[in-house]
Amino acid sequence: MKRLKLFFWCILFQVFILNYINLNEFLNPYYYVIFILTIPYKTNRSLILLISFITGLIIDSFSNTYGAHTFACVSISYLNILWNKQSYHLPEEDKLEMLNLPIREFLFKASIMVMTHHFILFFISNFSWQEIWLTIQLTISTTFFTLILLIVHKLLAEKKL
Repeated sequence: MKRLKLFFWCILFQVFILNYINLNEFLNPYYYVIFILTIPYKTNRSLILLISFITGLIIDSFSNTYGAHTFACVSISYLNILWNKQSYHLPEEDKLEMLNLPIREFLFKASIMVMTHHFILFFISNFSWQEIWLTIQLTISTTFFTLILLIVHKLLAEKKL
């Protein structure tokens, strides 16, 4: 039930508020990735990919991005699955949960995942090697603001626990 609330919160917040924040094309945070990154690692891998696909598809349908969000969401889900598979040897299973990570590790993992998501998203949206510099600028600036939202989310989640 908690995951379902987070799903609807992320989608609605993204679609009705964050999609309208757009300063000079360089600031449009994508908060909804927190939902994908916090899917419990014990969840069936196929289900994780399906949930990511559905999340991206919903965002695409409201953003008119024709599959860019879907591809980016499934890509980071797959990357997250691989990351967790590599880290599975840890004795504490809770350490694999994104929100249970110490802030430093959370920031490191979230930065890589968010930057990957945003680069894929903007590269597919622009789809031109001539505009690679624009893609990199968009990736960096949007990653910065998305990470701020994710850190706030993590801090608020810790206070609830």
